[in-house]
Order: sequence, then C-alpha cells, then structure tokens
Amino acid sequence: MSQPPKRPGPTLPKPPTNHSPTSTLADTALLTGTHTITVASNAIIHPRAKLLSTHGIVNIGEGCIICERSSVGLTSAERMMGGENDVQEGVVLGRGVVVEQGAVVEAGSVGEGCVVEVGARVGRGCVLGKHCKIGPLCVVPANEVLPDYTMVYGNGERRMDRSAVEDLKMRMNEKHVEVLKKLIPSNLAKFQ
Repeated sequence: MSQPPKRPGPTLPKPPTNHSPTSTLADTALLTGTHTITVASNAIIHPRAKLLSTHGIVNIGEGCIICERSSVGLTSAERMMGGENDVQEGVVLGRGVVVEQGAVVEAGSVGEGCVVEVGARVGRGCVLGKHCKIGPLCVVPANEVLPDYTMVYGNGERRMDRSAVEDLKMRMNEKHVEVLKKLIPSNLAKFQ
C-alpha cells in the first residue's frame, strides 16, 4: 500500500541577508526571519546552525564560527524598554566569536574573541565584553553584563582570565576558519 504524498510544511520567511563573498554558509544552515541578517567576511556558518531574525537583527562579525545545532538570534517577541524608547533589538557578535554545538545566543552584544561553549545559553539582552568564555552547559541570565575577560563555569561561578594570550587565540581562530573554509561546502547563492 502506498503512502499519501506528504504536504509541504509551512515555509519560514526568508530574511534579507547581507553576506560577504568570503563567508561560508553551509547549504543546510537555517536562516529565517524578517529582519536583516549580516554575515561578515570569513565567517563560518556550519550545517544545521540557526540564525533567527524574526524578532530582531542578527549581525555576525568577521571570522566568527557558528557551529552545528547552535542558535543565534532572539527566540521570542518580548520587548526591552530603554528609557523613553525601545532598545534596538537583535544580536551582534564581534570579530572572532565562536558559538559551539548546541549553544543558544540571544545576547544583545558579544565582544571580540568570546567563546560560547557546547550547550551554553546566553540570555536575551546580555552584554559580553571582549574575550569572555562561557563554559559548557552554563547559563548567563537575561540582561547580565560581563566585563572583558570574564569566564563563566560550573554552576554560574565566575573568574577573570588573566592569561594574556588573546592575540594567540585570535590567530588560532583565523587558522581554524581557514581549515573550515576547505571542509564546509558553501552555498551563498541559496541565501541571496
């Protein structure tokens, strides 16, 4: 007995995208929403990574790496109030940010060289300074502000990273990007 043909599911809105020709967007990456998604040069978007612009802009900085099953963007329509006017909604990742597998980033701003490790969650409206590291499965609550070089680990414990090897980490990130550009097939035309 043959099965009836499946009806196509609801189509998700295709967002306006601006991406550099040197960025890598995997064919199976998911970009949805109505606000602009900007992907800067040498950024890598892995297969099955989600960039969600339904409730605000998404801006991926130069040399960022967004890994499999991770999500970057606002997931709900809550509004943040900033004085007399609403605050600009969206997620902005600085240069060289790495979002590992299964992580969720809804932060307003993530500074240069930050790493959000496997399964971590950065809440809506957070501001992460430069070279912060959010450990595996850690949660940064909404609207937190982390100063530069903060490490979050364990059950919300925090410490400052005083290793002073930021330049080496950024060079390592550049090498990582070069390797991934060779390994991940890019389909920029799909997202035009």
